[in-house]
Amino acid sequence: MQPNVNGHRDEDGIEPSHTIAGGAIRGEIRRGDGATIADATITVIDPNGRQAARTVGDADGTFGIAVPGGGHYVLVVSAAGHEPSAVTVTVGSTPIDVEVVLTSMAALSGSVTTSATGEAVAQATVAVADHSGHVTATSVTGVDGRWSVAGLANGTYTVIVTAAGCDPVAETVMISGTASPAVDVVLRTAAELGGTITDGTGADGAPVAHSQVALLNDRGEMAASALTDDDGRYLFANLTPGDYTVIANGYSPVAATIDIEAGRFVSHEFVLGARGQA
Repeated sequence: MQPNVNGHRDEDGIEPSHTIAGGAIRGEIRRGDGATIADATITVIDPNGRQAARTVGDADGTFGIAVPGGGHYVLVVSAAGHEPSAVTVTVGSTPIDVEVVLTSMAALSGSVTTSATGEAVAQATVAVADHSGHVTATSVTGVDGRWSVAGLANGTYTVIVTAAGCDPVAETVMISGTASPAVDVVLRTAAELGGTITDGTGADGAPVAHSQVALLNDRGEMAASALTDDDGRYLFANLTPGDYTVIANGYSPVAATIDIEAGRFVSHEFVLGARGQA
């Protein structure tokens, strides 16, 4: 007769590696497919919530653990890569046998590449958040752009990938069973355009602070606008590659058309004419 799964009986049915006297628990720890789980941690909790005993299972999945006396206990079993399980047992004068089945936890893995060149993105940060938005695991891509996280329970997760010079990406993935879905993310490489605006006075020109800089896309539509800082600097970040027209206002407006490629930082300096001269 086999012991009840995640339960117990008082007949002998398991032959663990330990020989245990009365007032003890012995058993086997398995996965759902029947394979044994080695090196699991077994903790016995008494009715008052205190730890009564603790041990580590053998390589063949068996264990034996003595308890202080008879009565009702909670047997908690945990193992790497599996969801923990709690079992109520009643200990008498003879050893009881239990079989605990643990559910395997799944893993996620994938790759990160760029849309511009298809090259792998190293040092990208990958965060995995559960359905409530809590980040349960993080990883960083290697030089080959690959990443992986383990120890995830079944459910729906959001994978958020961020990398310098790229737009962030979030993808939803569902985990069911022990399968490890591949999440291959393609990041759109962002470009930046910046520079300084000076006037036409003096040898080097003085910076033009708080000057309005307008950015038009290739259809002539306003894409963004900015004001220069006290040093005359301006910056447009996270731009989609393409042709842009930059118009700097100050004394007399100056316009320039600039081709921005993916992943580039383009610097363009404007000199505004003093006293209305471009």
